Amino acid sequence: MSNEVGGLYVVDTHVLIWYFLGSPRLKGELKDRIDDTRNRNGCLLVPTIVLAEALYLAEKGRAGFEFEELYRLVREGPGFEIVGFGSDILEATIRIRGVPEMHDRIIVATAQFFGAGILTKDEIVLRFQAGQVS
Repeated sequence: MSNEVGGLYVVDTHVLIWYFLGSPRLKGELKDRIDDTRNRNGCLLVPTIVLAEALYLAEKGRAGFEFEELYRLVREGPGFEIVGFGSDILEATIRIRGVPEMHDRIIVATAQFFGAGILTKDEIVLRFQAGQVS
Protein backbone atom coordinates (compact mmCIF):
# COMPACT_ATOMS: atom_id res chain seq x y z
CA MET A 1 0.00 0.00 0.00
CA SER A 2 1.36 3.37 -0.96
CA ASN A 3 0.16 6.79 0.04
CA GLU A 4 3.25 8.70 -1.03
CA VAL A 5 2.31 9.47 -4.63
CA GLY A 6 -1.37 8.96 -5.25
CA GLY A 7 -2.89 8.87 -1.78
CA LEU A 8 -4.32 6.25 0.52
CA TYR A 9 -8.07 6.17 1.14
CA VAL A 10 -10.73 3.88 2.52
CA VAL A 11 -13.84 3.83 0.31
CA ASP A 12 -17.27 3.51 1.90
CA THR A 13 -20.07 1.40 0.47
CA HIS A 14 -22.20 4.01 -1.26
CA VAL A 15 -19.23 5.82 -2.75
CA LEU A 16 -17.93 2.52 -4.17
CA ILE A 17 -21.30 1.57 -5.64
CA TRP A 18 -21.98 5.02 -7.07
CA TYR A 19 -18.49 5.15 -8.58
CA PHE A 20 -18.95 1.90 -10.47
CA LEU A 21 -22.49 2.82 -11.53
CA GLY A 22 -21.39 6.25 -12.73
CA SER A 23 -24.15 7.67 -10.55
CA PRO A 24 -24.71 11.44 -10.40
CA ARG A 25 -25.19 10.95 -6.65
CA LEU A 26 -21.40 10.74 -6.38
CA LYS A 27 -20.08 14.28 -6.06
CA GLY A 28 -17.52 15.27 -8.67
CA GLU A 29 -14.95 15.88 -5.91
CA LEU A 30 -15.20 12.28 -4.67
CA LYS A 31 -15.14 10.83 -8.18
CA ASP A 32 -12.13 12.96 -9.04
CA ARG A 33 -10.32 11.84 -5.87
CA ILE A 34 -10.91 8.18 -6.78
CA ASP A 35 -9.80 8.69 -10.38
CA ASP A 36 -6.72 10.67 -9.31
CA THR A 37 -5.78 8.03 -6.74
CA ARG A 38 -6.09 5.25 -9.29
CA ASN A 39 -4.21 7.20 -11.99
CA ARG A 40 -1.35 8.21 -9.67
CA ASN A 41 -0.63 4.74 -8.26
CA GLY A 42 -2.37 5.42 -4.97
CA CYS A 43 -4.38 2.87 -3.08
CA LEU A 44 -8.12 2.66 -2.44
CA LEU A 45 -8.74 0.32 0.47
CA VAL A 46 -12.01 -1.57 0.31
CA PRO A 47 -12.87 -3.14 3.68
CA THR A 48 -14.61 -6.50 3.56
CA ILE A 49 -17.50 -4.92 5.52
CA VAL A 50 -18.02 -2.57 2.54
CA LEU A 51 -18.20 -5.54 0.18
CA ALA A 52 -20.57 -7.36 2.55
CA GLU A 53 -22.88 -4.34 2.68
CA ALA A 54 -22.73 -4.01 -1.12
CA LEU A 55 -23.67 -7.69 -1.41
CA TYR A 56 -26.62 -7.12 0.93
CA LEU A 57 -27.83 -4.10 -1.07
CA ALA A 58 -27.48 -5.98 -4.37
CA GLU A 59 -29.38 -8.99 -3.05
CA LYS A 60 -32.17 -6.72 -1.80
CA GLY A 61 -32.34 -5.02 -5.20
CA ARG A 62 -31.74 -1.62 -3.63
CA ALA A 63 -28.87 -0.37 -5.73
CA GLY A 64 -29.39 -1.65 -9.28
CA PHE A 65 -26.11 -3.49 -9.84
CA GLU A 66 -24.74 -7.01 -9.99
CA PHE A 67 -22.53 -7.67 -7.00
CA GLU A 68 -20.35 -10.15 -8.84
CA GLU A 69 -19.40 -7.50 -11.40
CA LEU A 70 -18.57 -4.91 -8.75
CA TYR A 71 -16.53 -7.50 -6.84
CA ARG A 72 -14.64 -8.48 -9.98
CA LEU A 73 -13.85 -4.84 -10.76
CA VAL A 74 -12.55 -4.26 -7.23
CA ARG A 75 -10.44 -7.43 -7.31
CA GLU A 76 -9.01 -6.79 -10.77
CA GLY A 77 -9.13 -3.02 -11.14
CA PRO A 78 -6.02 -0.91 -10.65
CA GLY A 79 -5.75 0.98 -7.40
CA PHE A 80 -8.10 -1.14 -5.29
CA GLU A 81 -7.05 -3.37 -2.42
CA ILE A 82 -9.46 -5.43 -0.34
CA VAL A 83 -8.64 -5.37 3.38
CA GLY A 84 -10.00 -7.82 5.90
CA PHE A 85 -11.48 -7.36 9.33
CA GLY A 86 -8.94 -8.85 11.70
CA SER A 87 -8.23 -8.44 15.38
CA ASP A 88 -6.13 -5.27 14.86
CA ILE A 89 -9.02 -3.47 13.20
CA LEU A 90 -11.46 -4.91 15.75
CA GLU A 91 -9.34 -3.39 18.53
CA ALA A 92 -9.37 -0.03 16.74
CA THR A 93 -13.15 -0.35 16.34
CA ILE A 94 -13.59 -0.91 20.07
CA ARG A 95 -11.85 2.42 20.81
CA ILE A 96 -14.09 4.48 18.53
CA ARG A 97 -16.97 6.40 20.09
CA GLY A 98 -19.39 8.75 18.40
CA VAL A 99 -20.03 6.66 15.29
CA PRO A 100 -23.21 4.70 16.04
CA GLU A 101 -23.45 2.43 12.97
CA MET A 102 -21.15 -0.58 13.40
CA HIS A 103 -20.19 -0.83 9.71
CA ASP A 104 -19.24 2.87 9.75
CA ARG A 105 -17.15 2.33 12.91
CA ILE A 106 -15.30 -0.47 11.13
CA ILE A 107 -14.67 1.78 8.12
CA VAL A 108 -13.34 4.54 10.41
CA ALA A 109 -11.20 2.02 12.33
CA THR A 110 -9.78 0.70 9.07
CA ALA A 111 -8.82 4.21 8.01
CA GLN A 112 -7.21 4.90 11.38
CA PHE A 113 -5.33 1.61 11.35
CA PHE A 114 -3.83 2.28 7.90
CA GLY A 115 -3.44 6.05 8.35
CA ALA A 116 -5.79 6.63 5.41
CA GLY A 117 -8.40 9.20 4.54
CA ILE A 118 -12.04 8.19 4.07
CA LEU A 119 -14.05 8.73 0.90
CA THR A 120 -17.65 9.05 2.07
CA LYS A 121 -20.74 11.22 2.02
CA ASP A 122 -21.76 10.10 5.54
CA GLU A 123 -21.97 13.25 7.69
CA ILE A 124 -21.17 11.48 10.98
CA VAL A 125 -18.08 9.84 9.50
CA LEU A 126 -16.99 13.16 7.96
CA ARG A 127 -17.42 14.96 11.29
CA PHE A 128 -15.48 12.20 13.07
CA GLN A 129 -12.70 12.39 10.51
CA ALA A 130 -12.53 16.16 10.99
CA GLY A 131 -12.23 15.67 14.76
CA GLN A 132 -15.66 17.09 15.59
CA VAL A 133 -16.91 13.82 17.12
CA SER A 134 -14.99 11.80 19.69
